[in-house]
Amino acid sequence: MTLDLSWEDVLEVGQGGPGCGLLHINGRQPKGAFRYLPPAIEHEGHVYASTFVPGGFELCVIDPVTLVRRPISRRLPYARLVRVEEGGLVYVDALVQGQECRWELAPPKRGGLLGRLLKR
Repeated sequence: MTLDLSWEDVLEVGQGGPGCGLLHINGRQPKGAFRYLPPAIEHEGHVYASTFVPGGFELCVIDPVTLVRRPISRRLPYARLVRVEEGGLVYVDALVQGQECRWELAPPKRGGLLGRLLKR
């Protein structure tokens, strides 16, 4: 399934800051009142995006069906996504002269009910 990712109302966050806007997935906004730093990346049925939060950015994953956003990183000073590569998100860590960094996408935990069912 191909997803249509689009942006609306992209504005500077602070004077001279990056432009963050409203993300739309197939014409619908993710739940919550969040602004996202373009681009968002579709990968294996999920949408990865950088969310503007007080004091910085959080990398997150959004389920395109339920439109539920789940943070997957701690708060970072800046994080503009570049690509998904070998099990990790590659992002740039500064608006000017940033370097590429990597945030590992952790495999699902084997605990809880699902973990017990898979052990059998």
